[in-house]
Amino acid sequence: MAKSKQSKMEKERLDEVIGRNIRTERQARNLSRDELAEMLDLTTSHMGLIERGERGATAVTLSRLTKVLQLPIDNFFSSPPALSLREERSTGRAASHKKIASLTANMTDAELSFIIQVIQAMTKMTVAKEEK
Repeated sequence: MAKSKQSKMEKERLDEVIGRNIRTERQARNLSRDELAEMLDLTTSHMGLIERGERGATAVTLSRLTKVLQLPIDNFFSSPPALSLREERSTGRAASHKKIASLTANMTDAELSFIIQVIQAMTKMTVAKEEK
């Protein structure tokens, strides 16, 4: 295979991997494509092209993604291994933890303290219901 054709195929493959990883991280945070596009100063259709691997993400876009999603840049370049059924179930919980972390990342100490109190109160209500 000619070198230029091979390079083009490798680029397309990398664009697909990056796009899939972006979509996975966006969905893990329960963000819509519109919301993420707005955070990155992109149009929704451009965001869709990137997620489908039809257009490559620029260095600027990747830099913004690392800040918005609070992830190291190398997270976007690796192909995730296939998950077992058990891992798939735990991924939902991990996604919830990531969502909470991303939502609380820029909160003040007072706001975080309030959120912790709310969670503790909800936990006590759940335990009380289970004891009945």
